[in-house]
Amino acid sequence: MEWRNFNEKNRWLYTDYIWYIYFFIAGKALFSVPKSTQLISNAITVEDGKVNPENEGKLVVVSGILKSDENIQDPLTGVKLPGIAARRVVWTYGEFSYKDDEVVWDWMEQYIDFTDEKNNGINAESQISTILVAPSTLGEFNVDNSFLSELSFYDDFTDYDEKSLKEGWIIHSNDKESKYSISKTEKLAKKEKLSKRITPLEAGMQKISYRILSPENTSEYTLIGIQKGDTLIQASNAVPVSIFEGILNAEEFAKKSDSSVKAGSIFGLVLGLLFIAGGIRKILFGGNKE
Repeated sequence: MEWRNFNEKNRWLYTDYIWYIYFFIAGKALFSVPKSTQLISNAITVEDGKVNPENEGKLVVVSGILKSDENIQDPLTGVKLPGIAARRVVWTYGEFSYKDDEVVWDWMEQYIDFTDEKNNGINAESQISTILVAPSTLGEFNVDNSFLSELSFYDDFTDYDEKSLKEGWIIHSNDKESKYSISKTEKLAKKEKLSKRITPLEAGMQKISYRILSPENTSEYTLIGIQKGDTLIQASNAVPVSIFEGILNAEEFAKKSDSSVKAGSIFGLVLGLLFIAGGIRKILFGGNKE
């Protein structure tokens, strides 16, 4: 992999371009809040978790215990994971930052690609970051995998079973760089500062770690989606958030969604403005260095 695809002059332009997009998305989400809140409030609350033929094709709010009869096992590495969902994180060793004539080389997290080409970021078998999910149910409903991609994974997985690993994978857990990870390399690269003229042999090296749901998670969730047969599917872009922890009715779900989207959008707008302002300063005051 070529790690110097961008020269220093263009690197900041690329970063600011990403933040312009993020700023636009955050603003669009904020202005769509009233419409989506009303839509959610009018959804049908299913209190007993049962499939009612009268609700076919309608927007429903369903609460209960999310559960699965299967365990998660990463199809790429063989690692067995607890719970109904987890996150595979692929890390790549590359140029982390520049300072004067130095380059900091470090491990960088590869973010999930939710495009169709990348399997929508769910259960990908190739070596990319992804959400790993087990077939789940909520009451009488089968739950579409896409709901689980909205869950938050904060706890690092550490309880590896070496016997479950596929051939070639090695467990690392003894130093700062490993972060309880696995790779196909005996020794992982360490963070270091090098001259811009030097590219380490480890450039492009990868490792994998996992994040899981908190052990304290009760598995009680409320989902909003379209009833299709005995399956609950996401309501496309009609609602900004499809799942919350806890037991909620339609009105409570709408209020929580409203607060969540507003908070996230405002935070995104502020960050976007800061980065855009930084880009403007570079243009006005010559922040680029050849």
